[in-house]
Amino acid sequence: MSKSNTIPERIFTKADINFVKSLNDRVFRNASKQFVAEGSKSVLEMISSGLKLERIFALETWFKTHYSLIAGNCGPTIISEKELSRMSSLKSTRQVLGVFQMPQFRFEPSQLKGLTLVLDGLQDPGNLGTLIRLADWYGLENILCSDTCVDCYNPKTVQATMASIARVKIHYGNLPQMIIASNLPLFAAVMKGTPSRNIAFPQNMLLVIGNEGQGISDEILKLKHQGITIEKYGEAESLNAALAGAILLDRYFGQFA
Repeated sequence: MSKSNTIPERIFTKADINFVKSLNDRVFRNASKQFVAEGSKSVLEMISSGLKLERIFALETWFKTHYSLIAGNCGPTIISEKELSRMSSLKSTRQVLGVFQMPQFRFEPSQLKGLTLVLDGLQDPGNLGTLIRLADWYGLENILCSDTCVDCYNPKTVQATMASIARVKIHYGNLPQMIIASNLPLFAAVMKGTPSRNIAFPQNMLLVIGNEGQGISDEILKLKHQGITIEKYGEAESLNAALAGAILLDRYFGQFA
């Protein structure tokens, strides 16, 4: 590959491929405190949002256009489309792949303001990614996740967030303990509850959404809560977690508009 006269290039090795691919594994991600983002929009937004860029691999044409935006963050590695496709976890290879340091957040119950999403056992990376993106859209600062939730730094989740993961604080832990520590009203999305249109939401509250197949765990439902449901007028059996979250978020914010 020809080198650019203006871009200081790192040498690409087989170890780079092995390292990036190893970040597909949750255990290795957590040990290294690093994750992968792909695509120009996601990589550039994460950099502009302040996430620490550890490594960046891209086509030379991409660097020629964007190098001034990433210069000083880390040394670039210019690679070919074939090399990029070997590293990518996506079916359609993008022009750039970035390795970022995971942001570290301390859970502070007293800092939970407005609506806070609480996710109990979500397993679908796309659902989690969409909910993170929704949280960013509505300006939510925090999301609480049970330890049984899919990892928010799963490559599919990161892709679904469209860089919103850089702007929302996501806390994993013992969900009942975090809920109790927050001392906020708990609203649980269930199939049989009070119609959401009939609820006067408090300004500060928790909204829990459960597992795609099993719903909210008994451990959470044993806590003091208000069950709410989205009114059904047709024959669909259910709504997926992300869609239910979107409707309930809009109901909440519509009340305070």
